[in-house]
Amino acid sequence: MFFIPDTDTLRLSSTLLTVAFTAVFLMLWLGRRQDRFLLHWAASAALYAGVLVAFEMFERGPTPGLGGMLYAALAGCNALLLSGARQFEGKRPFPLWLWVPLPLGFLGYAAPFWLAAAGMDLPVPEGGRIGGFLALLASVGSVGVLLLRGAHGRRGRRIAGLAVLAYVPGYIVAILLQLQEEMALQRIALLPMLSDQVLLAILYLGLLSMPGERAEAELREAAQRDPLTGAWNRAGMAALEPRLLAGGGALIVIDIDHFKAINDRHGHAMGDAVLSSFAAHMAALALEQGGRLVRLGGDEFVVLMAGATMDTAERLAMRMHGVALAGIAGLPPYTISLGITLLRAGESSLIEAIARADERLYRAKFLGRNRMAS
Repeated sequence: MFFIPDTDTLRLSSTLLTVAFTAVFLMLWLGRRQDRFLLHWAASAALYAGVLVAFEMFERGPTPGLGGMLYAALAGCNALLLSGARQFEGKRPFPLWLWVPLPLGFLGYAAPFWLAAAGMDLPVPEGGRIGGFLALLASVGSVGVLLLRGAHGRRGRRIAGLAVLAYVPGYIVAILLQLQEEMALQRIALLPMLSDQVLLAILYLGLLSMPGERAEAELREAAQRDPLTGAWNRAGMAALEPRLLAGGGALIVIDIDHFKAINDRHGHAMGDAVLSSFAAHMAALALEQGGRLVRLGGDEFVVLMAGATMDTAERLAMRMHGVALAGIAGLPPYTISLGITLLRAGESSLIEAIARADERLYRAKFLGRNRMAS
């Protein structure tokens, strides 16, 4: 037989755990002051620890004001989890709708007391507990769903969202038991406290893994980017290749005409500036059409356009040619030549397609440069 500790023991365990994670979030923030989302999560954990301690006072003499504030504070703990996740993603952390669960938590518990005092036949404090748990159920459910909706392949955020949603069954059972029979708050609180022993650690560890996941993704992307131009490199092209091969599309190979002359006449620093500016403009144009710019080497680039037709690719190539011809203020003038091809059915790599686009690029150069060939 398993021994289930009493509520006081479980509450103490949850309090110590939240205090420990509060310290962890704060220490991480001290090392990275720009990561202010850690303060949101530290505040959530600290507030939860404070609420757990305050429930000791609440059990000695439940009042609508104190009870309402405690349930509002519990909703605030959930809101701070979401506000931290929003700030982590660069969004406004505290939209107005985020505060709605707090007054609902207060009113959920306090309203039955006030209605009973006004003459309505309502049981208190049982009705207050039901109202409070219903408000918490709405808060936990909405925060968990919103955390999951913003996950998009991010394991840490998904783990945190699932951990929050895993509290829902405990609240539902507690409400149903309260509806069936009069129960002491100690027994009602046992279900959430038992959930805490597993879910709190999972929740906080899920949150802590989010910055690590982002750093890993940034390192992975940095390894796939050309450091000078910011365009994808050949490793990045290899990562993009499967999607392009699966759905077909077009390639545009681009070369800056007489680029060596720019380096010889203006110096390599100016040549680098031309490459950086060129790549930035071409990448922006490509992205408008869902394309990606890859630097093959030197002054040669390729645009990968998944699902594109020849007509779409030619229109993009004409826009790119026009932008290059217009010139960039502060940089020497230059022109570009472009070769365009479509992927063929059954091709297993981009090598042959790039070779075809290269042939058309050289045809454009042979015909006098400063043009495209398809």
